[in-house]
Amino acid sequence: MIPVLKGRIGFAGFGISNNRLLQTLLKKSFGSDFFVSEKHSIDDDAKLFLREKGIEFEENGHTSRLMECDSFVVSPGISPFFGIGKEIVDSGKPFTTELEVSLDILNMKPHGTVIGITGTNGKSTTVTMLSHILSRRNKRVFQGGNLGEPLSGSLEDSYDFYVLEVSSFQLKWFSEDTRRFHLSAIINLGEDHLDYHKTFEDYCGSKLRLIGMTEGFSVVPSSLSESCSTHLSRPDNVVTFSMFEDGKFSFKDGLFRIGTKQLSNLILPYEGLHNYEDTLVVATMSYLMGIPPEVVFEDLKSYSFLSHRLQLVREIGGVKYYDDSKATNAHAVSSALKSFVPEKTVLILGGKEKDESYRELIEQLKRLKLVVVLGSSMKTLVSMLVASGIKFSKASSMEEAVRICADFSCGGDSVLLSPAGSSFDLYKNYAERGKHFRGIVDSLESITL
Repeated sequence: MIPVLKGRIGFAGFGISNNRLLQTLLKKSFGSDFFVSEKHSIDDDAKLFLREKGIEFEENGHTSRLMECDSFVVSPGISPFFGIGKEIVDSGKPFTTELEVSLDILNMKPHGTVIGITGTNGKSTTVTMLSHILSRRNKRVFQGGNLGEPLSGSLEDSYDFYVLEVSSFQLKWFSEDTRRFHLSAIINLGEDHLDYHKTFEDYCGSKLRLIGMTEGFSVVPSSLSESCSTHLSRPDNVVTFSMFEDGKFSFKDGLFRIGTKQLSNLILPYEGLHNYEDTLVVATMSYLMGIPPEVVFEDLKSYSFLSHRLQLVREIGGVKYYDDSKATNAHAVSSALKSFVPEKTVLILGGKEKDESYRELIEQLKRLKLVVVLGSSMKTLVSMLVASGIKFSKASSMEEAVRICADFSCGGDSVLLSPAGSSFDLYKNYAERGKHFRGIVDSLESITL
């Protein structure tokens, strides 16, 4: 049995990860008394499964029945500072989350190398880049965690490497800092999810827990090791990298330095400073695993980027349109803007805000050709635009936003959808938002006639 789980086990939230974990616990006979509580409705297939297994459940709200449980597996999307999350923390009863339990189950048998990757932006790209490189070595690689398939869905199989995207939400709900990872990386840290964590300090602290959970090296930005040094419990296992500064692992003036090797960014079939940052992290982690940097760069020539991450959609009349719908926080937008000439850039913002300060972003927006704000959810940012005297236009729909951008742009300009907010005000997710943008751009000539 997993030590933290005892007695009647309550599942707070029943999304994909908790569903997969419950199935795994039933197969392995880890406990026999479960209760499922879901804030929203539970789909018919999941309810059929629960009834067949004789598991009690409730939906459309958490009640006192959940709090009668002896321990909890908490869906990471539940904040520990509000509502049922706070009740669970305040109860003093044991709690954990799917990823922690899955890692503990994995550790009960011989298994491959476990790699954890976190950061404010670039997690998914870094995970998929590293998975691509390891797969090219004829290794069996599981890629998942916060990205795609939860780890609990892979425990019946055996892999050489487990490359896991780890979120601040997941790390926050870990019950203890046991060393479960062999290698880890924190790509960057910027303001994000403050509506969940309440403070940047808590968000930062949650991310940095990964270092204490790592048996081997943790790769972190050189600036992070200085500004957040109080969180570094084991400085001896930290390997630093730097953007724009000299170092053993660094990127400066178009050159990557990995150990004693120097390689030009021109070798790579892609551009963008945020992509170079992810590449630097991947090359550093690969170096620590014994993979030469020149091999890494050769493998990256066949890497395919994830959709909606600063992708060129189309060029019309010398104007390039980019889909960066995955940029759901200000830090991601700031990173993306560093790859463009400000005076030739038209930016579409919009989405649900996350209680960020927007200080760095506002300074960058002052230099742009035009800012278009989509929807009516970004009240804080709009008020800051007004106070800063930044020129902007409002659009009630994506079609209107693209029309404004097309009318205002000319040859040599870039139109960038990089929203700085989650999609939930107008769309189901960032992918739906990005697809809508791409569809409108693809028919742009007919729109602007």
